[in-house]
Amino acid sequence: MSEEYESTQLSVDSILSDVYAKRKSFKAQPKIDILDIDELRELQGRKRKEFESYLKRNRLDIRQWLRYASFELEQRDMRRARSIFERALLVNSAHIPLWIRYADSEIKYKYLNHARNILDRAITTLPRADKLWYKYLFLEESLENWDVVRSLYNKWCSLEPERGVWISNIDFEIRQQRYDNVRNIYEKFVLVYPDAETWLSWVKFESIYGTVESIRNIYSMALDVLISYESTMVQNDNYETGITKLALLFAQWEVSEREYERAATIYKVCRDKWPNNSIVIKSQDEFNRNFGSVTDIEDTLIAKRKISYEEELNNDVTNYYTWMLYIDLIQKYYSQNIIDVFERAVTTSIPKQKKKKDIQWKRYIYLWIRYFTFMELNKNDIERSRTLYKRCLNKIIPHNTFTFSKIWIMYSEFEIRQNNLPLARKILGRAIGMCPTTKMFKKYIELEIKLRDFDRVRKIYEKYIEYTPSEKDIWLEYAKLEENLGDEERARAIFKISLQDDVSDIPIMSQLSLLDRFIKFETEAQEYNNARSLYEVYLRKSNYSTKIWISYAMYESSAPTENQLEALYGNSNSESEGSDDDDDDVEFKPTEENFARARIIFERGLEYFKEREDGKNRYILFQAYEEFEEKFGSAETNQRVVQQAPKTVLRVKDENGIQREYTDYVFPDDSSPSGKVNVSRFLAFAKKWKEEEEEEEEEEEEEEEEDKKDETHEM
Repeated sequence: MSEEYESTQLSVDSILSDVYAKRKSFKAQPKIDILDIDELRELQGRKRKEFESYLKRNRLDIRQWLRYASFELEQRDMRRARSIFERALLVNSAHIPLWIRYADSEIKYKYLNHARNILDRAITTLPRADKLWYKYLFLEESLENWDVVRSLYNKWCSLEPERGVWISNIDFEIRQQRYDNVRNIYEKFVLVYPDAETWLSWVKFESIYGTVESIRNIYSMALDVLISYESTMVQNDNYETGITKLALLFAQWEVSEREYERAATIYKVCRDKWPNNSIVIKSQDEFNRNFGSVTDIEDTLIAKRKISYEEELNNDVTNYYTWMLYIDLIQKYYSQNIIDVFERAVTTSIPKQKKKKDIQWKRYIYLWIRYFTFMELNKNDIERSRTLYKRCLNKIIPHNTFTFSKIWIMYSEFEIRQNNLPLARKILGRAIGMCPTTKMFKKYIELEIKLRDFDRVRKIYEKYIEYTPSEKDIWLEYAKLEENLGDEERARAIFKISLQDDVSDIPIMSQLSLLDRFIKFETEAQEYNNARSLYEVYLRKSNYSTKIWISYAMYESSAPTENQLEALYGNSNSESEGSDDDDDDVEFKPTEENFARARIIFERGLEYFKEREDGKNRYILFQAYEEFEEKFGSAETNQRVVQQAPKTVLRVKDENGIQREYTDYVFPDDSSPSGKVNVSRFLAFAKKWKEEEEEEEEEEEEEEEEDKKDETHEM
């Protein structure tokens, strides 16, 4: 099977050999020897009959017409050949090779006038066929008919042909050393092709055959013409490149002629015309380094900085640091373009993501802020500034996800500066309703306080509390406002509402701060009983902190009771009746009654920590109690406190299998006077002993079970 497969398998060599074997073998045409005139005429008649019969069937086959004409030319029958060419031209007069073959046959047999007539007919029939024109020109120039050649070039150039024709005409006149004719041709050439390449070609000619003045005139005329054609050629990509190249070559030529002022003027015109062209700036920089002043060098460096900034921004339009530097540069040196730069900055560099306020958005908004301030402060364009604020807030910032309080506040302040207070209020009200933030609430409150519209301030505070009810500073500010307005009942109500758990979800630490401020408020209002009640709440919310116990006790030592207040103000009123002093301030001096109330608080605190066996906090509170007695107590009360002083005991406790030492405090009253052990501590020890006993019993039972399993296994 494999042998048959290998024998029948095809290869490239086998395929090619089969093709060559089957290829048709063409027989060579027999060579016919003509012996006499009759045989020649018979052959000519037969061939002409074949050609004619074929052309009757395929009249449009120009190649067959050319073969027919070639046959007649071989027979030296020029009359018949012309007839065939003319018949072929009647069939297709647009076939350029037919005209060329017809003219070549006439030239070959030296019928030059016939050839001229044919070529003249050809260029008349096909005026855009360059090959026919070149054929005609070559014929006449080879015959040294210079005037005819010149007239042909003039006729051809009148048709505004391609650039190569003009160059060919110029080369011809240069060969004839007719330089004035060359200049005339260039004058027409630059009208048909008014680009830099044409003018540079003319400049090159003048640099060889002209004078310094003629070269300068051509350069000047070239720049004037190209600038005048700017409106029609601005869409040409090579226009600016060509004209800048021409202008820079003009400046370099002036430098070569040591006309430095002229060169500097050309560079200045180029800079004014194309301020962002890097080639112009680089060339001017080189010129200034060699021939310019310090000011010129600085101007060039500034232009190079401008170009570098623009290149960076083209590569990364969201490079806001470069935008700021670029705006600084434009504002300082190119102030006429600053508004366009601002518009470009805020329009093209908008961040793509609009889900969160990131660093890119913050930097982008600073571009707007700078735009606002420039239009208002530098340009004093109020309407444009207002339009920009509206545009930024309505179309740029996505308020449904995030906002920028600074823009709202700046807009409101802008309207206040324009004495448009209602609009400023509307702006802040819209901001609070659409996308409230702490900054906007504070700004609105600050504005209304300055305007003394306190009813509006209260409404804003209510909205502010609804927005962030857990923020203690809002409650404190609101209460302070009412306190400053002299409305103690409102202030007290605000404090009370802030401490209600069902109204506000304020963290415990913030509640303690509110309580502390509430107590100060009640003390300043001389509502000492209210303050004492608040201290009880303060203790409960602080989880009976040692610090609060001490503060409570010290407060009792300095706050008068109701009886003391009545006595104090009663005496002060009686004294004020007999004196002319208008000072109503009454100084209160604490008495033993106040110190006794403080001792009660200290004793309560010590008892509280004693019940909970919190030796450390009890010791801290005792130290404060001891200091209090040293300062305000008598010898007897001081001695009693000293007798209650605890002893320091070093104990060991087990934490996760690690024994640690700690300091414990044992007070004298931890044991009763009859010598009985403290029941609570005894119960704790008993509970601990019981747990240890149960653990030992469980371990013994487990060991017994394991022993039984081992015995059964051995059996």
